[in-house]
Amino acid sequence: MSSSTALRALSGYRRLFRARKKLFAGDIRALTESRFAIRAEFNKNRTVSGPPEHIEGLLTMIDEAEDMMLSGIVQGELNEERNVVEVKISPEHDAKIDGDSLTHMDAITSVTGDKMDSSGQPKIEVTKSSGSS
Repeated sequence: MSSSTALRALSGYRRLFRARKKLFAGDIRALTESRFAIRAEFNKNRTVSGPPEHIEGLLTMIDEAEDMMLSGIVQGELNEERNVVEVKISPEHDAKIDGDSLTHMDAITSVTGDKMDSSGQPKIEVTKSSGSS
């Protein structure tokens, strides 16, 4: 691996750690698990060799993962009074979601899963719902 490739990988590693801190701010479990997952993936590919296209593909995956973490995932909080998950859409998400029309996202329940199942979407099985006892 060339030194420029190694520098790009190290830079990507640091960018992913910053992105996870922003995405999972305040969620200790998610921060811990994402730290282990990122580190494990980088350790798995530490000694990778092969054609330059393969290594370039791995570096591209770093960029895509960072973009997904910063602009493709939103974190919300359960509003127990209304039984919805409230999400704050930031400017980074505007390109991915129509922030003007999206005001809240309903929590997935077994009823929602049944509706999705009947329309040909993959089956969703709800194992725990924070809205039920």
